[in-house]
Amino acid sequence: MTQHMESTTDERRKGIEAEARAKLAELGIDALVKRVEPRVTHEVDLLTMSAVDHDQSPRPHTPPQVPVVINGEVNEPRTVHEFDGQALYSTPGFRKEELVLYMFTDMEKMSDHLRTQRLDRPLVRHETTIGTSNPDSCPVNARYSEHDHGGGDWLWNGPALGWLDLKKVGRGFLHLGDWNDIISSTDFCRWHVTLFDRPNYGGNRFEIPAGIAVNHLTPFGWNDCVSSTFNWGRRF
Repeated sequence: MTQHMESTTDERRKGIEAEARAKLAELGIDALVKRVEPRVTHEVDLLTMSAVDHDQSPRPHTPPQVPVVINGEVNEPRTVHEFDGQALYSTPGFRKEELVLYMFTDMEKMSDHLRTQRLDRPLVRHETTIGTSNPDSCPVNARYSEHDHGGGDWLWNGPALGWLDLKKVGRGFLHLGDWNDIISSTDFCRWHVTLFDRPNYGGNRFEIPAGIAVNHLTPFGWNDCVSSTFNWGRRF
């Protein structure tokens, strides 16, 4: 009897909700109601990385505005389209003092590159990327911003924590917006940070080593296309 009553009550509630949404849709404000539904307010920890579905097709690659080095070979930026449908792992860097985007087709090659860069990285100052030789002086929290050079709304990301799906993270006044496809720059962080172009840490990845601030992501083909983030709380 109790289960029957609960089922009837639930059906009645859903019916009332559907009727209310239909009336709101007629008034053109149904979209606003959806925006004020509960949001995610806390990041998830490292253990979640192994518990989610990472098998998501990456977005088509956006040609960067800087030279690209793919698996160690210099290529024209438009070459990235040859890898559409395949995940690429990218990180900003310098090659003979020229700003480039290093790209790899597997994480093992990326990891080797990051270790090499960490062991021998000069103090770098550039219009797009600013690096520091002393990451220990940087904040432990990653900070992502809506506009270039840290402008607009911003979002924190604590160490060993990530935002699993930025569509569910509120942004702006009353959290009426979300953070999906919004991030345009990142600030200095003491730890390694990864941006993903799909929710659940899926798709393509943009690796930001500790002590690097990316003042605008457009030159690297990563502006307004981030769907999940992770602050590793360590260096690689």
